[in-house]
Parts: sequence; C-alpha cells; structure tokens
Amino acid sequence: MSFWTDVFTLETWAQARQRDYLVSGFPPPTPGSGGYSQRTFEKVGVGDVLLCYCKKPARRWVGALRVRAPMYMSSEPVWGIDGDGKVRYPARFDVEPLVALDPAIGVDGAEAAGKLECLAKYGQNWWAFLQRSLNRVPDEDGALMLELLRQEREPQPFLAGRIRSYRGLASEESSLLDARSTPAREAIAAPEEEQATRIHTEIQGKLRDIGFKEGFDVWIADRGIPFRDGSLGDGCLTDMPVVAPERTLATMRNIDVIWFRSGTGIPDRMFEVENSTSVYSGLLRFNDVMIDYPLQRAFIVGGDDRTQRKFDREIRRRTFEKSGLSDVTRYLSYGDVTELWMSYQQLGRGSSSWG
Repeated sequence: MSFWTDVFTLETWAQARQRDYLVSGFPPPTPGSGGYSQRTFEKVGVGDVLLCYCKKPARRWVGALRVRAPMYMSSEPVWGIDGDGKVRYPARFDVEPLVALDPAIGVDGAEAAGKLECLAKYGQNWWAFLQRSLNRVPDEDGALMLELLRQEREPQPFLAGRIRSYRGLASEESSLLDARSTPAREAIAAPEEEQATRIHTEIQGKLRDIGFKEGFDVWIADRGIPFRDGSLGDGCLTDMPVVAPERTLATMRNIDVIWFRSGTGIPDRMFEVENSTSVYSGLLRFNDVMIDYPLQRAFIVGGDDRTQRKFDREIRRRTFEKSGLSDVTRYLSYGDVTELWMSYQQLGRGSSSWG
C-alpha cells in the first residue's frame, strides 16, 4: 500500500461529498513532463490511499480515500463543466472513504508540517509539496497522517468565502460542511448561508412530517441536523430499504427526502430542496437513479420564481426527455409544502395529490 496526495478546494471537497466520497477526479493525462502523465496514474495501485488536503482558505487535511480500481476516463460532470465546455477532472479513481472530515475539523496544515518529514524539509514553505495531487507520501508519514485524521478535535473556524459554481453542477448550501458536524457548520457559515440552511432544513422537516402523516416510511439525507427538539432524521429510515447497485444507492442517500411505501421498500416520491443554482444537480441525481431504478414521482422544491424558471428550462433538456425523467418530475414551491403541512397541523388531514 502506498500513500499519495489528493488536493481539493472547499468547492471540490463539497462536491465529492455529494457522491459520498466514492470518486476522486484529476486533470486528464498530458504528454511530456509537468502535468499528469499516464505513467503518473499507473503508479497508483488498487489499495493505495489518497490523503486529501483542502487548500486555502482551509489549509486542512480532510480525508483518506482508498483506491478501489485503476484510473478511468469519465464524462460525468461530478465537478461540473469548465468555461470551454469540458468536463472538469475527467481522470477518475473509484474510491472508498477511510476518513472524510468537515474542513472545520480537519488537521491543520501547519500542525502536520511539523510532524511529517515530507513537509518538514520544505520549512515554512511546506505548502509547496501540496500544489498538486499524486505526489508520493512516504509510508511512515502516510500512516501518521491517517492516525491524525482519526483523532478527535474541536472545530476551528475560518473564513470560507463564496464557493464558485460551474455549469453542470453547483455546490449546495448544505454541501460545504458535513451535516453530522453541526458545530463546525455554525462556526464558519455567513449570515445569509445560515438563513438558507435554516430554510432548507425547515422544508425538509415539513416534507418529513407530511410523509409520516400520509403513511410513508421516510428517508432524510441530512438526518443528523438538529431540528426542533430532536434531529431531522428522528423516526426516519437509517438506510436505503431497496436492492440496487451501490452507485445507485449512494446517489439515493444524497437525495434530500424520499417517501417509501410503508414496509415495502418501494420509493414513491423523491424530493430535492434546491435553489436556482442547484436545480441541474438535483435533476442529475434523479436521472442517475432512473438508470437502475424506475421513479414514480420526483420533485424539485424551490422558494422563488427564479428557481422555477430554472427548473422549467432544465427539465426540457433532451437527455431528461429521452430518459423519461421529464415525465415524472415536477416543481413544488415552498408555499405548496407549507400549505399542506399547515393543513395537517390545523385540520389533521391533507391531500396526497402531489404528482
């Protein structure tokens, strides 16, 4: 087993989380020296570990991913599309996470530089070793970093700034930080992000409550988030009750809310609570599920006219028409959700007519 660097930004680490850290991407192979040659990728073997570092403003070590298969090329826009219309980081490794941390509780880069020989030799310029990915990390340093990543530590806030969005994909407000690390989320969130997160959580909670009232088993992706007097996932499923390929299950686990027919494991309705920049990524998740598991009904849930206009444009894409997603997906407003939720609160009954 060998260890290699895998360098992320806050944006790309957040996008990796959307795939449950099951894939890591790099620039395409280039001829000659100076880039990522084919030989660079061939050196990375199955079972090797990618040690993940998140560049400034975080400057934290955030994870360790074990390589499951040789490098392959992919056109799936996991990290979006660049200004030239090309898929970002198309050279991919399928991986499994050994450790995956919220950046706010990652291992400080300067702290690690004083312990790892591969960094210490650079002195105050230790970050020079981390300007690119797939640099070999000595075995002793790699084992020590893995140990450091597994240690408990308190959140250390930093100013995150804004996350850049790319065509084909955008990081959601809930994807920058791991939902299971609520103190860290609160430590760096800007006021407008906090408000967006609260609304996102509130709508998920209302969808959860409606699902319970209508007799469904409910899945919540962000089940660890505190909500009212408990957690968002109270009373919900703890894993997917369906039989499907692991890639499909990983995608389903990242869908905000799923209602399953009680006791059957059959998904009846899926919901993605989105803003206008995230509509396409939500539709892509639905589309990925449809490859292996037919959808009955799916909903993009948004809070303003801009989001609905974005949905109306995106759902007409030929790829969604051809897959059949456009036939089973519709738009719901926050008002639609709140109205039905209020009906249950005030009258004790509602309507299951969505879709």
